[in-house]
Amino acid sequence: MEMKGMLSGIYRISEKVMLIAYTNILWILFSLLGFVLIGIMPATVAMFAVMRKLIREEEQVSISSLFWNKYKDEFVKANLYGYLLLIVGAVFVMDVMLFQSLDGLPFMLLSILSVGLLLVFLAVVLYFIPLYVHYDLPFFQYIKTAFLLTFTYPIQTFIMIASGAVIGFILLLLPGSLFFFSGSLYCFIVTKTALKVFAHVEEQKEVIERESQYGEYSI
Repeated sequence: MEMKGMLSGIYRISEKVMLIAYTNILWILFSLLGFVLIGIMPATVAMFAVMRKLIREEEQVSISSLFWNKYKDEFVKANLYGYLLLIVGAVFVMDVMLFQSLDGLPFMLLSILSVGLLLVFLAVVLYFIPLYVHYDLPFFQYIKTAFLLTFTYPIQTFIMIASGAVIGFILLLLPGSLFFFSGSLYCFIVTKTALKVFAHVEEQKEVIERESQYGEYSI
């Protein structure tokens, strides 16, 4: 029985690894379908949607169908939101480069501050995409929620940022794996971490609502 359970676990893990690799191939192909410039944003949203399904282990669904449907349904909005965030990110990067190129203590302090702001912005973006896939909210509500989660859950935020550096280092050591895991593996970790945060927030919200209702009845 133990051997069967272990083999079953190995099979599930290997199946998930293959699905993650397959999703990465779709991400690359659909990014190229939009000539990268207008393809990578909706392809990334589609990849996060697939990872969400895999992690939640919902009903069986064709990954290629889910990917394609999300890609075409979110094509315009994903590009609009994506490039808006990209422009803001580019401003932060240029600030960092500018302050680092100047001499003097004030510019060194400004450089440190700008790097910190860039990291916060990166964390907000990492929360933004899973929020966008998981909830239906106005754009600035996504930004506000992502910003609050960044500081409310610092450990999870650190895990998401640090895992990106670790995975990037590993992929550089194993360049042959880039085609299979260059985006999807990191996407899987970010989505899994974010979903745990969302679940915790929703549990807290339910507890507060129950306590408030109990308080009303006890008056």
